[in-house]
Amino acid sequence: METTLVIIRGNSGSGKTTLAETLQKRLGHNTLLVEQDVVRREMLMSRDNPGNLAIDLIKQIATYGNHRVPVVIVEGILARERYEGMLRKLAGPFAKTLTYYFDVDFKTTLTRHQTRTRDFGPQEMKQWWLPHDVLGWSSEQLINQQSDLEMEVQQILNDLNAR
Repeated sequence: METTLVIIRGNSGSGKTTLAETLQKRLGHNTLLVEQDVVRREMLMSRDNPGNLAIDLIKQIATYGNHRVPVVIVEGILARERYEGMLRKLAGPFAKTLTYYFDVDFKTTLTRHQTRTRDFGPQEMKQWWLPHDVLGWSSEQLINQQSDLEMEVQQILNDLNAR
């Protein structure tokens, strides 16, 4: 089975988790979703420091899905400085990799963050803020604040079908 890796990155509150979860539901059974927050904060209860255990575990879980499921989605802030090396290694064995980055301004992330249950506020979000933290891969597509959830889902579904 050929597996496509979908990487969805962006700042806290940008909309990446909502997109990833909606995409998984739309794709249906046997779509593997690996959420950075779940692995790092819930499974390992670790801080997002360089070399944290979540980096390798995210890679291992996502790699498990290769050749087993049609689509593996990896979602999170996935800061370039800490995660790019792992993401490059992860992408290598997959038949196809689609990469998306939420390139939205801080004000938009604050507005979007207000619509969900909040474990943290604007001060923490400002500390974590990474402006234009793109990977710079030729395949990376930017999602801006003018797009809405349905447009984003449709874009990825179209890209998946363009295999």
